[in-house]
Amino acid sequence: MSALFAMLARKPEPGKVKPGLAECLGAPAAAKVYRSCMMDLCERFARLSVPARVLAYAPRGARKAVSLLASRQWRLMAQEGAGTGQALAGLFEYAWRMGLQRTVVLLSDCPTVPSEFIIDAFDRLLVVDVVLGPTTDGRVYLVGMSLERPELLMGIDWEGTEVFDALVDRIDAFGLVLGLVPHWYEVEDRAGLDRLASHLRALALMGDEELPRRTQMLLERLRLAEGE
Repeated sequence: MSALFAMLARKPEPGKVKPGLAECLGAPAAAKVYRSCMMDLCERFARLSVPARVLAYAPRGARKAVSLLASRQWRLMAQEGAGTGQALAGLFEYAWRMGLQRTVVLLSDCPTVPSEFIIDAFDRLLVVDVVLGPTTDGRVYLVGMSLERPELLMGIDWEGTEVFDALVDRIDAFGLVLGLVPHWYEVEDRAGLDRLASHLRALALMGDEELPRRTQMLLERLRLAEGE
């Protein structure tokens, strides 16, 4: 069965990404963190065994800047509409037009999201309608679908902390079959950044093959700079 993997990306412009990190690091450093996270994710998931791979970017004029984040294994596509719900609906509608029956979209830019979670999501879509990856703060870092129901994604406050509950309620109301992959954390503030830094140190100590090295090196430089 054909499949599409996609990620949402923004132009890594200071003041436009990672506002929570910008409050503690400053806008330029927060943009660097975002850029390194996305580059690590794009590099790792370029090796994911799927027929189609899309990096959906915003704003529309950001194609050149976003292209620098990814290799040629990624098809670049401008996000449709305004907001996460419309962007997701546009991606799923594109997949259905192309005859791609299982689609998984990664919303998070946390570079440590395990590849196994993505593979698990695709596997679950063989038997369920929707797969969600909940975050530890009530949002979702992953949405997967195997049927055409874009209305499932509309009218939800994707920036709020009740996204997961809202999606579960809607899936229940629509009578769809739900699958879940494990919780994961986000990197949106100082606490999230500290958790990421701790996790990266552990992965490096383990010699993990999926260690996001760009992000690891950047956080080490930022830590040293803060200690000066």
